[in-house]
Amino acid sequence: MSINALNIAHRGGANLWPENTIEAFANAIEMGADGIEFDLQLTADKKLVLHHDNRLNADITRRDGAYLSKPTPYIRQLTLPQLSAYDVGRINPESALAKRRPTQQPIDGCRVQEFSVLCDMVLQNAKPSFRLYAELKTDMDNNVQAAEELADCFVAQIKDHAILPYITLVSFDWRCLSRVLKQLPDLQHAFTTLSFAETDPEHPSAHNDPPGSYVAMARRASAQGAPWWGDYDWRTQSGDSHCVRVLRAIAAAGGRGWFAEAQDINRETMALAIDLGLTVSAWTVNEADAMQKLAQAGVEAIITDRPDIMLNL
Repeated sequence: MSINALNIAHRGGANLWPENTIEAFANAIEMGADGIEFDLQLTADKKLVLHHDNRLNADITRRDGAYLSKPTPYIRQLTLPQLSAYDVGRINPESALAKRRPTQQPIDGCRVQEFSVLCDMVLQNAKPSFRLYAELKTDMDNNVQAAEELADCFVAQIKDHAILPYITLVSFDWRCLSRVLKQLPDLQHAFTTLSFAETDPEHPSAHNDPPGSYVAMARRASAQGAPWWGDYDWRTQSGDSHCVRVLRAIAAAGGRGWFAEAQDINRETMALAIDLGLTVSAWTVNEADAMQKLAQAGVEAIITDRPDIMLNL
């Protein structure tokens, strides 16, 4: 069958090349991906950089040839020149991450780079239809100031930049989305959701959550009106299920897109999203069968660690 959904390389294709690196993004462009997804954080000197975790990842970060030990420094505590001392191009072969990403090819010498470097590279090498799924990363906690500062720095960098038409803004932190869209209302975007099973306080599996686990904390926060919902709390929406109320919260926020955990996309949620005027994108899908099913369901884009698999369908 023909795959019409956009092939978006997750972190540049994290099962193929070092994640969130310029080298990975360049390879994704050369391979023929329709776009890339990447994560943005702020440094101590207020530079937007490409990095997923709020700390340097000990499993992929070396200095002077040695992998870092935990706890590693926070990105927000390091300046851009300080970050340039670290190599993020090779997974520690002794780590659990190495077992999860056995097909990733190391590229020694990769650095944490500024967003501006990526913008320049895309403008020079990618076709005009290429998509940049830019994810604003926060700790999703009560620090409103941090979320707003990240959003404002992002707006300042793209508002008069030639890269603007390439951007699709995404974030789990809806405060960031709202802040950006107030300033750039026509920007393409999608509201990201955690797995509904993780944010539904009444999910059948909730009574099995180990106390203090990530899922238990996410459900408890959601039940109390989690900070990441911002002004668009799902609890204020009508509907007979958690997922229906979350999708209606996106629509109430003026959202035009839903960036969904792939397993939450089914016939019912797709129909509701379409009814609400939302496009649908799926994260993160690495198996050919799942890619085909999502494409048949009508998703706009599929975010994948294996853009090569999707290209070969």
